[in-house]
Amino acid sequence: MPEQVVNGTQLFYRLDGPEEAPCLVLLNGIFQRTEAWEPLMPYLKNFRVLRYDMRGQGQSAAPPGPYPPAQHAGDLAALLEALKIPRYHLLGLSNGGVVAQVYAAQQPAGLEKLILVCTTPRLDPLVRAKVASWRQALAWGGTRGRLQIALPWIWGRAYLEAHPEIADEASLAQMEQAAPTPEAQQNLLDGFLAMEDLRPHLKRVKAPTLVLSGEDDLLFPPCYGQEIAAAIPQATHRVLPQVGHVAPVEDTAGLAGAILRFLEVQA
Repeated sequence: MPEQVVNGTQLFYRLDGPEEAPCLVLLNGIFQRTEAWEPLMPYLKNFRVLRYDMRGQGQSAAPPGPYPPAQHAGDLAALLEALKIPRYHLLGLSNGGVVAQVYAAQQPAGLEKLILVCTTPRLDPLVRAKVASWRQALAWGGTRGRLQIALPWIWGRAYLEAHPEIADEASLAQMEQAAPTPEAQQNLLDGFLAMEDLRPHLKRVKAPTLVLSGEDDLLFPPCYGQEIAAAIPQATHRVLPQVGHVAPVEDTAGLAGAILRFLEVQA
């Protein structure tokens, strides 16, 4: 199992694809594991793809928290240095997109292009209330409670209509089994809820940036993507039609097409 100790924490990672290919780094959503990117991987065969579980996620260690975005960004920088990856594109989803914004605003020399998917640059009162409800559900009902409260905020209407089994007991049990420990979830949520308003810092992002929002994303609607694109000098905002918050699953081909066009790589 490939692991690397960075900043005193053991991180699990996967590095796939041709060694000579351009590198694309994928940053997980808040409770994701590296496996969550599998639907997208066939479209990324012409990249050297780095996936890893952030601290508190998947097969990585879960030290005492909380885990704020700046700490995750520091882990990313240390991991890239340890793996000797000098040039790369970066794609962050949801909380991974928050981490990617923090990291890109530090103007890392190796960052070539930035893609931000279904994410936000700030915690306004509505976003804070949504995520705080997950935190309270975790405290009251454990992982299952958190999953049930989060479900309608995560999946788009069209996808849930086509796949109602996602809300079944068997599906929730499977998600519960794959989730981090309740303590790690608490640390991840508390870290997210500690994020600052990133908009004043985004003017420092030098990399050309693509911001993608899901049309039906109830957690971070397209208005948040618009705010990000307005704050980054070389940013473009696009909306994925009839997509909720889980774009890599809900419209894998559509997301992949947007990524490949922006990075100018053939499928």
